[in-house]
Amino acid sequence: MLNFPTIFSIAHALVAALGMSFNLLLIYLALFQTPRVMRSYSTLIVNYAITDFSACLCDLFVQQRIIPAGLTLGYVSNGLCKHFGPTACYVG
Repeated sequence: MLNFPTIFSIAHALVAALGMSFNLLLIYLALFQTPRVMRSYSTLIVNYAITDFSACLCDLFVQQRIIPAGLTLGYVSNGLCKHFGPTACYVG
């Protein structure tokens, strides 16, 4: 049976992968299917989509949990970065 952290990690990865997929679709649509009238706005749309894609990719890599404890915050990383060491998680 799956425990709660495993379910949460799978859901986290699924949401990040969906975000990356939809941003790739948005980049494709903005670059190749934009009408000429909206061509100047497609630059902004592509910029936001690339930024959001990279945020989803970092989120998938790190999967960070923030644990508040009084005036201190604890950061726990559950993503792929834990296989590369704490510095990779901190940079991600």
